[in-house]
Amino acid sequence: MSALGLTDVRDIAWADGVELIDDVAHDEKEPFSTVVVTPPMQGWALVVGPYFGLPFPQQTAHLTDVCRELSANFGKAQLFFHSEQNDGEAWLIAERGRIRRRWISEYPQLALGEPFGVERRLLDAYGITGKPEDLDPNSDLARDWSATWGQCWATTVAGESSIDPTTTAPDTVSTSGMLVAAAAPIE
Repeated sequence: MSALGLTDVRDIAWADGVELIDDVAHDEKEPFSTVVVTPPMQGWALVVGPYFGLPFPQQTAHLTDVCRELSANFGKAQLFFHSEQNDGEAWLIAERGRIRRRWISEYPQLALGEPFGVERRLLDAYGITGKPEDLDPNSDLARDWSATWGQCWATTVAGESSIDPTTTAPDTVSTSGMLVAAAAPIE
């Protein structure tokens, strides 16, 4: 919590935390103000909220620095954004203070690193030997890939790289409560 600069930390029931994140995500005045932190899940602490939304350009550089710093301190740190309304996919994977991959489907020009794992396998399946950010955006191949992001969703990348919270079995999660905290404003 302190490494993230979170303040005003308090307990919140699991169901209330889930509802709060949905409310915050739709708050036009302060969408980046609040995060919810889960108890450890399969060795990972999940920090959830729009504050960590890579597809918001005003957040990208700051979140990249945060992820890099967290990975330097804890070995690994990852950020994921998945939209069930097909609004985009994003992930940021850092290990030992280095960014391995940053991909933001809506802003391919902000990509860093080399595709690996499921992303690389799906690119290969589409016949894309390089990186999706290097494709001519007007090409048929780029349009085919971007129509579904090659079905390379953030939840799939998360499941392979760490944990997919959408498929974690309920018996592996403490449903007793979470923490809610105020996020530091991005400068």
